[in-house]
Amino acid sequence: MERVFRIMERVLAICAGTALFVMMILTFVDVVGRYGFNKSIFGASEMIEVLMVVVIFAGVAFVTASDQHIKVDIFASLAEKFAPNFQRWAVHLFSLTIYAGLTYELGRHMFDSLSSGKRTAVLDLQQWVLPGAAVFFSVIGVLLFGAAILATRGRLDKLTHIAAQDGHGSDL
Repeated sequence: MERVFRIMERVLAICAGTALFVMMILTFVDVVGRYGFNKSIFGASEMIEVLMVVVIFAGVAFVTASDQHIKVDIFASLAEKFAPNFQRWAVHLFSLTIYAGLTYELGRHMFDSLSSGKRTAVLDLQQWVLPGAAVFFSVIGVLLFGAAILATRGRLDKLTHIAAQDGHGSDL
């Protein structure tokens, strides 16, 4: 289970990193072409939109599943003192519920876009592609996050400690 989790985590990180790199190169070439040669890349803005969805939602899935998001621990030490298990489970279940709700709403938006048959203005892509990519990565993220919570009994820090010991820690 842990090995599958690590592989999926790495795939998400590679997807987000690759999309970010391609977006950077595409933007650079488009700007040089536009201002240096008076020729921009056709549809670059729509391509960047698609890549941005991949960067954001693959990145969110990776960061959430590996519990590497930014945390503000104002009351955490107090809560850990009196109810450590409750606080940990409450935070993880709240995060999972919000993430699953977001995924559900993205899915509704994707199906609305699919049924409308609308297409993008420049590249003539079907509009459901953007929310579809977001749903794809979000579903993976929700499943990985839920599996990680269950596998570690709510102690997601065990995953990062195990990865650090194995030398397989991931950074995005």
